[in-house]
Amino acid sequence: MKIKTDFVTNSSSTFFIITNTSNKKLTLIDLIKENPQIIADYVQNYTGSDERKHLFTQEKLLISAEANNITFKPGESKTCIFGDEDGTLVGGVLDKMLRYYGSSKNFTWKLDKYLR
Repeated sequence: MKIKTDFVTNSSSTFFIITNTSNKKLTLIDLIKENPQIIADYVQNYTGSDERKHLFTQEKLLISAEANNITFKPGESKTCIFGDEDGTLVGGVLDKMLRYYGSSKNFTWKLDKYLR
C-alpha cells in the first residue's frame, strides 16, 4: 500500500459551454449582473459560518469577473473553465453554481465536463 505524505489537493475544474443568446456583444460581467441569484445561492449553500459571508458579495464577484472577463460575440458559444484551484472568487463560485442553472435573459449554459 502507498501512502501520500505531501500536499493533497481537493480542487476541481468544470468545463461549461456558455452561449450569448442575444444580438449584442456581452461579457462574463453581464452574465453575473443578470444573475444575482448565483452569489446569493452560493452564500446560502457553500459559505458555512456567518463570519465568512461578507467575503462573498455580488460586488466582489463582479470585481473578480472584471479581472477574469470573457467576451461573447452575439450568438457565440464558448467553452469556459471555472475552478477553485485558480484562486479567484469568480472561478470558485461559477465552478459550483453554473452546474445548477441553465439559462437567463441573454445566456444559456450547460455542464460540459467535470475534472477532479
